[in-house]
Amino acid sequence: MTGRRRDGAADPRPGGTRAAPSTVVRRAAGGRVSMRVAVVGAGRMAAVRTRALADVEGVEICGAASRRPERARAFAARWDAGFSTDRYQELATTAPDAVLVEAPHRVQDEVVRWALESGLHVLVGGCLAADLPAAREVRRLAAARRLVVEAGYEARYKEVWHRAAELVGEGAVGEVLCVQSTALVDQDPASWYYDEAASGGMIATHLSYAFLNPLRWLFGMPSTVAAVTNRKVRTHPGAVAHETCVATLTFAGDVLCTATAGYVKPTALSAWSVRILGSAGALDMMPGDDDPGHLLHYPRRGGPRAHTFDHNTAFHAQARAFVGAVRGHESVANPPEDAILDLHLCQLIADSAARGGIPLRTGP
Repeated sequence: MTGRRRDGAADPRPGGTRAAPSTVVRRAAGGRVSMRVAVVGAGRMAAVRTRALADVEGVEICGAASRRPERARAFAARWDAGFSTDRYQELATTAPDAVLVEAPHRVQDEVVRWALESGLHVLVGGCLAADLPAAREVRRLAAARRLVVEAGYEARYKEVWHRAAELVGEGAVGEVLCVQSTALVDQDPASWYYDEAASGGMIATHLSYAFLNPLRWLFGMPSTVAAVTNRKVRTHPGAVAHETCVATLTFAGDVLCTATAGYVKPTALSAWSVRILGSAGALDMMPGDDDPGHLLHYPRRGGPRAHTFDHNTAFHAQARAFVGAVRGHESVANPPEDAILDLHLCQLIADSAARGGIPLRTGP
């Protein structure tokens, strides 16, 4: 981290991992610095993150891999990559500097390990890994080989979260008392997200993203966690063990938080929000997913003050930070040593739920 605010939370632009410049650049015609990125995955989010990377000056998409050859070919053609394959290991023939991984999390773990062992920097499309042991291995390999790894939590680059951090830091809500967050999604039961083995479970796949990671960025590491979960709608063998979860966390300064997340909701229900209540006001955040989101600031007296944002710039900001870190002159916000803490919390939440909701201390 580059600094701490007076309330002990992370500075809005935390530091992270940089690579040694000599390991990460090549000279293209005319002296322009070029960085070659291969992509594993060909779905919607792979396209979103590839677009953001391709828009960074000097970045070239050099290949695409998908288990479905026709999708790999179409994806590669879309980005003029010139190489496609259904075996991600063959991407090494394109001489990439880095790999974007957008795949089911157990597959992701395998691909990330291959990339790091091959000396490639990695932008991970989701949480750092499917579970804590896999995350520890990512952290070990990245540190040993001095490679940049960035987890996919783009919320830390999103304007709505930065504005919330500024307002809290400026004392716009006074002393923070409690936080309430809700993140429900109408998840497709046929999706790999609903598959416990493929995804690593709802807590890691969804709750860590919405909104453990950005709340931890705002308020620091919680001191205690407790949780209860259930599974009532999709109970078939292999479905996620925790379909709906309510977690309670205590942050520094006795800030209380309840975080609800799950895979069940009516399609039209709005259920993606964060409320921060303070001694002198409150924030109501609608952080959005693909959209830019917005927030309302409620001072102690008077009506709400709206903060709106025209575009969701988070994916492009994250891509620029990743490329800058690979080139050795910028830091990423979600390096392994930080992103692993989210999976540590996920494990504690699952452990608490298994023990009937008993509070657990997070430890050092």
